[in-house]
Amino acid sequence: MKKKMVSVVLAVVMTASLLTACGGDKGANTPASAPAAAPAATTPAPAQTAPAADDTKADTPDTTEGEMVSDEIFETLQENYGILVEYHDAVAELYNSDEIAANPDIEEAMSQAYDIIEQMGEITQDTLTEDDAIVLNDSMADLIDAFSMIVDGMEPAQETGTQAAEGEMVSDETFAALQENYGLLTQAYDAVAEAYNSDEIAANPEIEDAMNQAYDIIEQMGEITQDTITEEDAEALAELMVGIVDVLQAVADEM
Repeated sequence: MKKKMVSVVLAVVMTASLLTACGGDKGANTPASAPAAAPAATTPAPAQTAPAADDTKADTPDTTEGEMVSDEIFETLQENYGILVEYHDAVAELYNSDEIAANPDIEEAMSQAYDIIEQMGEITQDTLTEDDAIVLNDSMADLIDAFSMIVDGMEPAQETGTQAAEGEMVSDETFAALQENYGLLTQAYDAVAEAYNSDEIAANPEIEDAMNQAYDIIEQMGEITQDTITEEDAEALAELMVGIVDVLQAVADEM
């Protein structure tokens, strides 16, 4: 009986020890289980709101931030577009027909106008903001002004053909001298051209340059009348012809 009681007491003590040890182990393991609580602290609320923002952008894929263009501004945009197309086509026709001398500024304006015309073909009122429409309107207005100056500059030439710029028209005396020099230039050109083409004269870039200038002046004189050239231009042209005649006559004398 006594031995049995001792066994019971030992069993109780051992059980208590085991319970105490288990309690100690549980306390020691608590930090290790702490990361399990981390997901609760890191709430995924931002991740849920992000798709909502993306969905909002997806509803308006063709627009940019800002107030959409008003009816009034868009109507003005269309009017300027129509004017720009007319000016671009008119200047392009003149430029391609050589009625306007080659000019990098004109080419740049035509290139910018073409880009805007292409851009306007893809624009609708619901794909353009008020700010962007205003900027585009300003660009078109600037190009329209540039083209207007080009067309205005061509009007005198279109009305009077080969008439020169403003100035006093050529006098009878100066025009008579111009025609006399023209006759001398034609004779000298024909003589040198015949000898040059028959290989009687060795190839020479200076002679060819003088012949080319003479040919251009001869062509130009075919379109000039007394009422289409100023005194100043006639004097300059007569002086130029004298210089070329001297060169060609010197070549002819050496043959």
